[in-house]
Amino acid sequence: MAITRRHFLHSSAAGVAALSIARGIMAQSKNPNGKSELHYLTLTEAAKLIRARKLSPVEYTEALLKRIDDVEPKVHAFITVTREEALAAAKTAEKEIMGGKYRGPLHGIPFGVKDTHYTKGIKTTVATPVLANFVPDFDATVVTRLKNAGAILLGKLNLPEFSFGGETPGTNNPWDLKRSPAGSSGGSGAALAAGELPMATGGDTSGSIRGPAVANGVVGMMATYGRVSRRGIAVISWSLDRVGPMTRTVEDNAIMLNALAGYDPADETSSDAPVPDYTRALKRGVKGARIGIPKANWFEGYDANVMRGYRDGIEVFKKLGAVVNEVDLPPTMEVIDQAQRIIRISEAAAYHEPFLTNNQEQYGKSNVRRDVEAGSLIPAVHYLRAQRVRKVFIREMAELHNSVDIILTPGRPVLPGGQDKSKQNFSRPWNVCGYPALVVPAGFSTEPAGLPVALQIAGRPFEEELLYAAAYAYEAETKWWEKKKPQV
Repeated sequence: MAITRRHFLHSSAAGVAALSIARGIMAQSKNPNGKSELHYLTLTEAAKLIRARKLSPVEYTEALLKRIDDVEPKVHAFITVTREEALAAAKTAEKEIMGGKYRGPLHGIPFGVKDTHYTKGIKTTVATPVLANFVPDFDATVVTRLKNAGAILLGKLNLPEFSFGGETPGTNNPWDLKRSPAGSSGGSGAALAAGELPMATGGDTSGSIRGPAVANGVVGMMATYGRVSRRGIAVISWSLDRVGPMTRTVEDNAIMLNALAGYDPADETSSDAPVPDYTRALKRGVKGARIGIPKANWFEGYDANVMRGYRDGIEVFKKLGAVVNEVDLPPTMEVIDQAQRIIRISEAAAYHEPFLTNNQEQYGKSNVRRDVEAGSLIPAVHYLRAQRVRKVFIREMAELHNSVDIILTPGRPVLPGGQDKSKQNFSRPWNVCGYPALVVPAGFSTEPAGLPVALQIAGRPFEEELLYAAAYAYEAETKWWEKKKPQV
């Protein structure tokens, strides 16, 4: 039986009559001028409306596709928009919900994935001419899990070639179109900030979820190594790569990780540790939590706007009841970035060996070919030495966490588009040790005005719940995410 949008909206079990989408959500999401905007609904807001049948998955998907049409000429976040597939999936979701088969908070919610993620029957280019025509015959596990939760794939998001680099060529930051959205998950961050979708995935080898999340004013979680399957994800470094959720709010992020996390027998690095419901601990607060902050010398080269947001954030956590103290970071922190680079480039060279053998002339104009060729020349003794340093670093980090529950740092040393000359940017160390780290918006710069800054909240392995609780408490106190939106 054909189901019209009007039928869907009239058929709520509670008898809700919503003759138009705008009427149904007017109080839910408004721009500074008071006009209702479907595209800036949070995942949580949209899910509540869909479940109550005040919002049709089809009309929500159509609204986001319209938003993409409107802003993509400026932002360029997408490589591929799966328009027809998305509309078909939205109609299926609508029929399922009408039939009483509501799957949960992701049902009928559109999402995007970084174009490193295999998508069955849809090009996965990894932003390189080498794979320009590659069409996988299966979905990455994270794509499958989101689809199984009822979510709707809206498209594939931009990145630097093969995910190499901290910037995303071709994509513009919605907060200032002349600035970078960072990288490598820059398309994911920019699409979220621009209101093109409510959730996206990213990949993180050297900070590539967290950097773009900071630069675009959104939330990014790099969960514990092994917590989220990497099956069907183009590789940079097998022992460093992670995949994770990017959203506009902390609650949205926890909902998304609920779907992504869990053991995958097809991924040999996947952990079988039990997965909690990450939303249950959101409101438990941070009273009594022990937060460690690095000493001032570690912030050499940090932008003044960034440090202002960081210091303000420390005071917020003290107000919320956390116990904040300076800590001595492990001695290996001084050299861990160099170890990470050796591990990353050596493992990348192994992945790229067949491309270098058969497709070397097809690489783009980036530095990827140069870097992986250099990686192939690194002696095994240097790689093994880096792994030995890594082992010591992991032990030292475990010892540090005997006295602290959380390590709090700025999310990124510089503003979007700035040149990072810091002593330590606090991204790579958490890739090396495998611990989880989350970034949450912490306000905006004043000179220049209006660019996002953020905090990074990091903790012990498999304690993502604590990070979410801390981030949620901070977000509820500051409400940065709802105070301002890009004017694209």
